[in-house]
Amino acid sequence: MRPRLRRAIRVLAVMALAAAALGARGDEAGRAAADGESRQSVGDFSAQLILVADDAHALKVWEKPQETLTVGMVRSVAVGAQANAFVVFRGCTPDASGQCDVTMRLRVLQPDGKVYVATPPMEVWQYKPPPPAQLLQLSAQYLKIVVEPQDPPGRYVVSASVKDHVSGASLQLATVFEATR
Repeated sequence: MRPRLRRAIRVLAVMALAAAALGARGDEAGRAAADGESRQSVGDFSAQLILVADDAHALKVWEKPQETLTVGMVRSVAVGAQANAFVVFRGCTPDASGQCDVTMRLRVLQPDGKVYVATPPMEVWQYKPPPPAQLLQLSAQYLKIVVEPQDPPGRYVVSASVKDHVSGASLQLATVFEATR
C-alpha cells in the first residue's frame, strides 16, 4: 500500500453497535424521505452516506437511543482535519441462517476528478442478524479521510457502492465536501 494512502485514510473496524431506537427518517406524515444522491432505497433496503467531523462523537451518540441524532455533518474540511464516511442503513435481508451480508466500497475523487482513494470491500453489516424492523443502523466500518497539506483544495466527491449480498440489492450513494486551506 502506498504511504500516502496509509496517511490519507484509515479504515477502522468498530465493534458492532447496539441497534439504536431510532425510527425511519421521513416527513411529518411518516412517509419516507425522498431518495437523493446520498440516500437510496430498493424495496425495504435503504442506505444513506453521511460525512461526520468527529467519528468518536458520532459513535458515542449513536449508542444512545434517541429521537434525533446530532453528529456534526461535514460540508467543509480544512487541512489537517478529517471527514468520516459512514453508511446508515436499514432493511438488510437475512440469509437462511438469519444473518445479513452487506458490504460497501468507498471511493473519493479529488477536485480534478482523479481517484484520491478507493477501498476494498468493507463491512456495513455482516454475519449479524438484521437490526430490528424499521430501525436505522450505523455501518460497522467507516472511512476516515484526512486532508493533508499537499492535497488540492476544492470539491471532493465521496461515493459508496453498497450491496446486500443476500437480496442482491445494490445502492449507489454520493456526497461532497469542500477541502479548504
